[in-house]
Amino acid sequence: MRFIHNLTAVFALSGILVLSACDAEREEVLEKPEPIVEITVNFSDELPNLGGAATGLAFWDHPTLSFNGTLIIATENGVASYNMEDGNTVSRIEDHSAQGLAVDYIGRGPQAAGFISFLDTDENAFRFYGIDNASRAFIPLDVGPQIRGAVRGYCMGRAQTDDAPTLFVIQKSKLQIFNLAATEAGISVASETSVDTPANLVSCTVDVDGTALLASEDGNIYRLTDKDAFKSPFAKGDISNAGDIVILATSTGEDGAISGHVLVLDQTTGMLHAFDRTSGLALGVFKFNDASNQPAIGKANIFNATSTNLGAIYRNGVVAFGIANDVDEPVIRLIPGNSLMNGLSVTVGEPVSPRGETPGGTEDTLIIPTNFQPE
Repeated sequence: MRFIHNLTAVFALSGILVLSACDAEREEVLEKPEPIVEITVNFSDELPNLGGAATGLAFWDHPTLSFNGTLIIATENGVASYNMEDGNTVSRIEDHSAQGLAVDYIGRGPQAAGFISFLDTDENAFRFYGIDNASRAFIPLDVGPQIRGAVRGYCMGRAQTDDAPTLFVIQKSKLQIFNLAATEAGISVASETSVDTPANLVSCTVDVDGTALLASEDGNIYRLTDKDAFKSPFAKGDISNAGDIVILATSTGEDGAISGHVLVLDQTTGMLHAFDRTSGLALGVFKFNDASNQPAIGKANIFNATSTNLGAIYRNGVVAFGIANDVDEPVIRLIPGNSLMNGLSVTVGEPVSPRGETPGGTEDTLIIPTNFQPE
């Protein structure tokens, strides 16, 4: 990716899943954590001239050419996508004040149709835009759900075997859940429900099994597995001001078993906290320098990450940070995914495609059932 190279050497849904670790083991892990390891890694690229502070970051996976994947950025002035190979602008959406951003797919495999969702703050409604697999241009779709009241955070995702994702919207003491489906006009809400939650939730992400993980402002992480999910956190972090939460899932071994890591940003320190995806064990905390070993990034307001192969130094995924302060122009800074894995001394593994598992039969429906049951 062109951007601005700062580095001379890079450090080498709706489905419900029962937790694989029993409650007793999880509680022991949370009550007796190992000492947290602090790991320093360097940025590899920087994207300047955003035209405004980023409010959301996402990645789109090209169906055949890894280096033609895109980094998508939302600002108060709209949404723009950038080619991962050279940093050039690919497509733009203007005249919308976008708060946050999420990407997912309709269908499965290389032919799956990607689309983005963002909150239009002028209308307090979600907007959907498709992404053409060939031109990578944004395609206007039907407007998504209208939201009453303030939105604290949202995420979109699905299980690997589902044909359409679910949109999770965090509000004060409530999580709204919209099961999406394909229509002739694009995307529609097939069904919806809501769940009562703690009042301090701020962000969420969706695991590859379709389970939503939600982070509270003080660093508690919950897996939305059933109606008792909020009685006990899945993981705890020493975080003063939690921001975005992301899961980096990879497959390892001949059986393709899925493992991975949960990453949570502390917006106050700009540090990234890593937890084991299965046990919730805290593994380490990342701080980030530029090529000149300047201080860590400071008050990063957003981040996102993917394990998808995006070509070149990002063949094992990438982590992106949106950085805005009162002195410098807003920028996006990138780190290769294998820098994090090397820092944790774990096997990088193979990426789990966000396009889902290619159907083995002649399945052609794109409609998902209402399968989230909060009771």
